[in-house]
Amino acid sequence: MTYAGDTLHLTQSAVSRQIKNLEAFVGRPLFYRQDNQLSLTPVGEQYAEEVHKILKHLDAATQKISLNNVSKKAVELKVVTEPTFAIAWLMPRLTEFYLNYPDIEITLGTDYETVTRNTRKCDFAILWGHGEWPPYASEPYRKDTYLAVSTPRYMKGRQPARTMRDVTQFNFIHQSSTPSTSHEWLKKAGLTDQEISQMGGQSFEYFMYLLQAVKSHLGVSVFPEYLVKDSLASGELILACYETFEPEESFYLLYPEERKEDYAIRQFRKWLLTHKDDR
Repeated sequence: MTYAGDTLHLTQSAVSRQIKNLEAFVGRPLFYRQDNQLSLTPVGEQYAEEVHKILKHLDAATQKISLNNVSKKAVELKVVTEPTFAIAWLMPRLTEFYLNYPDIEITLGTDYETVTRNTRKCDFAILWGHGEWPPYASEPYRKDTYLAVSTPRYMKGRQPARTMRDVTQFNFIHQSSTPSTSHEWLKKAGLTDQEISQMGGQSFEYFMYLLQAVKSHLGVSVFPEYLVKDSLASGELILACYETFEPEESFYLLYPEERKEDYAIRQFRKWLLTHKDDR
């Protein structure tokens, strides 16, 4: 399940949930689960063999269409975004983009400083902020909501906080980067910079480390909704505060104004707008 999750850019729990849904749909167990080990049942082996044949035919058909109808020289589009957004939101959707636009080849980078330094090393960017990245044209794309979350194990015997300020009663884990979701949350809750600095507690710079700390039952922290929605839906995480917070910042689409009508930029922007409200 872990290896499948890595390949599909999903969490292990999300893959496991999909497998259970599939077993419920076919009405037969596909795996033996024993001592934290998985092995295929006879039905699972038969099903895997048949599905493999179908996927091979599908791959052959796709290759045939691609070779007959698509120019061998694809248009390259250099896209920059933030690492967490790339992994958790954009990459799982790119397969759909490639199916619709096989003649556009995306090179995905996460060094967003290339945009802020204006090194002209990207054609398109999706960045979080206030929309000021001159000389790039910036277009508001999607807002997000900050949620304070933890695990059911950590929250056992504890009630969720009623207000944003009340999360300080828990073992609060900070994000040390700038900007910081946890710092924004605490400032919005009315704490001063001095009070925040005196809170103590663990801190991690990157969301992925922060999320792993929370999933390891170490306490409560604050995340954008897109990053934790699947874990909340599966029950792996739960809300640790009834209040939520919508920051002033949002995601923006950036591109050189003079190249707005370039084929690859125009099509990628159009496709992204169809996913504007995805959570």
